[in-house]
Amino acid sequence: MDQVAKKAVVIREVWEGNLEFEFSLIRSALKSHSCISIDTEFPGTVIPDMKNRKFFDLNPEETYSQMKANVDASKLIQLGLTLSDHCGNLPDFGWGACFVWQFNFREFDVEKDLQNFSSIKLLKQNGIDFSANKTYGVRSEDFARLFRGCFGPNCTWVTFHGGYDFGYLIKALTNSDLPRDLGTFSNLLSHCFGNSMYDVKAMMEPLGLRGGLESLAEYFNLVRVAGKSHQAGSDSLLTMQLFMKVKQWCVYRDYSTVLIPCMPYGLNLEVNRRVEV
Repeated sequence: MDQVAKKAVVIREVWEGNLEFEFSLIRSALKSHSCISIDTEFPGTVIPDMKNRKFFDLNPEETYSQMKANVDASKLIQLGLTLSDHCGNLPDFGWGACFVWQFNFREFDVEKDLQNFSSIKLLKQNGIDFSANKTYGVRSEDFARLFRGCFGPNCTWVTFHGGYDFGYLIKALTNSDLPRDLGTFSNLLSHCFGNSMYDVKAMMEPLGLRGGLESLAEYFNLVRVAGKSHQAGSDSLLTMQLFMKVKQWCVYRDYSTVLIPCMPYGLNLEVNRRVEV
């Protein structure tokens, strides 16, 4: 990312009071920065697998069923959004810094709602203020209205192990539970986001590289340039940094098969369009 090396990166906190203005900035940025990485923070796994199976023991339909159960039963806390051009440059609007967005949602009530207590403890330790979210946070219906009017069919979407990220986003956009089966979810995902979707964790598999976002970023000598881990804005930025690095790495080594769009990691349905390189 050329600009990351040259300029400070500012994470723009989005609340109900500045939601309209921040979406106006995003709409402006999308004219030249149509590659979008997302990350979400949510209350963790609240409905465990009844058979106590590990993630790698599940087939795509089972993975989706488990994800659906958890997304349906819980509420979104944060969503991070990083916009980039296809060279890895972030929008700066001529203001002397680059920008990333972090949406804070109000629906989750830490005192009442279903949650994984270990996950909530981790989010608190990394700076999420649940009281502020509840008081000043974005309403999901307002976010969905503005989001739907913002992004076009030519966008490229990037996640890291992104089933839950897209799951919570689809739930917010439709104001309903997720579809009953993986096939319907796949069709809805394509309808809402097109077929240019990349999951960096899935891209790592053919290269024999495994691990979490932090460890894989370390492997490629990337550093977190803004915010903290387990905050959605910072994690969406690191996801974009990693995507751009892996894309560059694969082009240099002619690993073109890694650059094929795909469903989120674990859901394993490919679409047939290559990334712009």
